[in-house]
Amino acid sequence: MPYHVLPNHASTSRCILILLLVLTGCGGDENNAVQPTAGPVINSLGIELPPDAAPLHEQVLMYFIEEPKTLDVSLDNYGVKGSDPHLFERLTMFDADDVLIPGAADSWEPSEDGRTWTFHLREGARWSDGRAVTAHDFEYTFKRFLDPDEGNVFAFLFYNIKNARDFNHGNISDPDSVGVRAIDDLTLEIEAEAPCPYLPHIMAYNSAAPVPPWQVEKHGRRWTEPGNMVSNYSYKLDEWITDRYISYDLNPYYNGRYPGFLEKIKLKFIIAGTHPGIAPYENNEVDRQGVFAQYLGEIENSPDLTRELTSNPHFQTWYLFFRTTVPPFDDVRIRRAVSHAIDRETICRVILQGHGTPAYTMLPPNFPGYTGDQLKDVQRFDPSEARRLLEEAGYPEGRGLPPIEFWLRQADPTQMSIAQAIQGMLKETLGLRVDIRNQEIGLYMDNMYQYTIPFGLIPYQYDYPDPDNMLSQVWHSQPVGHGRHDWKNDEFDRLLRAGGTTLDHAERMAYYARAERILVEDVGGVFIYHTHVLELRKPWFKGLEPNAWGQDLFWGNRTTMMDIYIGNNVEERVF
Repeated sequence: MPYHVLPNHASTSRCILILLLVLTGCGGDENNAVQPTAGPVINSLGIELPPDAAPLHEQVLMYFIEEPKTLDVSLDNYGVKGSDPHLFERLTMFDADDVLIPGAADSWEPSEDGRTWTFHLREGARWSDGRAVTAHDFEYTFKRFLDPDEGNVFAFLFYNIKNARDFNHGNISDPDSVGVRAIDDLTLEIEAEAPCPYLPHIMAYNSAAPVPPWQVEKHGRRWTEPGNMVSNYSYKLDEWITDRYISYDLNPYYNGRYPGFLEKIKLKFIIAGTHPGIAPYENNEVDRQGVFAQYLGEIENSPDLTRELTSNPHFQTWYLFFRTTVPPFDDVRIRRAVSHAIDRETICRVILQGHGTPAYTMLPPNFPGYTGDQLKDVQRFDPSEARRLLEEAGYPEGRGLPPIEFWLRQADPTQMSIAQAIQGMLKETLGLRVDIRNQEIGLYMDNMYQYTIPFGLIPYQYDYPDPDNMLSQVWHSQPVGHGRHDWKNDEFDRLLRAGGTTLDHAERMAYYARAERILVEDVGGVFIYHTHVLELRKPWFKGLEPNAWGQDLFWGNRTTMMDIYIGNNVEERVF
């Protein structure tokens, strides 16, 4: 049956009002915006804000990001630095509870065998330059980011599409062989290699953002620069001032279900790998600010900051990985010894000060398919067992093992503290000497994909809420250059393939549970903790409400980002 969801953000009357404004050419121009002196606050698209909203000129959200290398999230997921969630509407989207809901597509349905999905696009959708959003744009997008000449490191996420892997690896040169076809302007057909029950979830991932073919063909990689860029979501690029900020305005042509409340979004730049500290937040230069655990002492000394601190469990797992094809970590006993030498409870209690959940599996609590409670004992903290395993492997008290390089990815102070704690635990329990190497993010990622990092610490946050994402996308064996890690287990791979092609939900989860047990027992990785996102938010930062498991996370994959507005208790801010 087709999947249909009614609007859950804007009422029908509001949607009609947007359409009328677009058709009459109104909206987008601050001089034409409704500016009431009393009564409701209405933004430049004619959207009425909640009753406690501040005046329209205050509807500007400000926060810090690292300056992006590009806004082309379809090719460079790392380079956008979190600057993209306001700009692109994918075929499907997620609500606050990570339930799949319509995006650019109003509905979708699978073929009887589950191999082919048909997406029906919203009629009347427009890019920010007024051109129609069509199925042809999505076909162009998918074939572009699978093109091997584009060098997209996230192409593997879409290997479920028919011939996508072979095309991306250069084994097939004809892009028309890839299973993505625009049947007409509003109908897109995506054919998978095998039955793929989670394919609509992949379509909600940030990298599935559409690109405007005419701008890409005209400007190449420069299509996202000011004057060239167009977007299809509630906001469009306004300014990009190098070394200072990037800003977005409302897209006057957006007629979808999730129009933004905010009149403007201003992202102020910080230097890569640095943190601005708490002072800019206290000076009202930003309305929200992510913080590290190292600032908790300072925050707890301030009643105001303590009230403004939020801590949200997040579907992200930090884990240790190994180069498992060469000594010493080709021996599972040594990997198991490492897993038993790590005191996760202490890391979460002391370093993270309670703002983290000890991890014993890849999948976090509340994530679909979570079985961590049953597997907690497998990688438990057990120094005696750790020492026994290392001795059995021929290295009593670590004698005979050379120093091991321990790679970090541009670690912030909190991650450096955790790495140093792990370093100390391995030395104290096993006699292992690990030398920390804190590497620039690009160098780290290049080496990780080439399988040259001997021992590393890395996080993985979910892209879509299905075990396929956090198990298959990370741990299924891949050729060098196309996967994260060299760990390989044939039965694990077989179970993932079965879970990924089985249409019955309960059967799928059973396959993934068996696969994750293998991952944990064979120690493909050592799981350390599941992230809690720490963030300071001003009292006037409004609109995010707790979801089914208590999160009110500022998370770009969710349409709740469009619910944010500035409350009428706003103080003077530094724009």
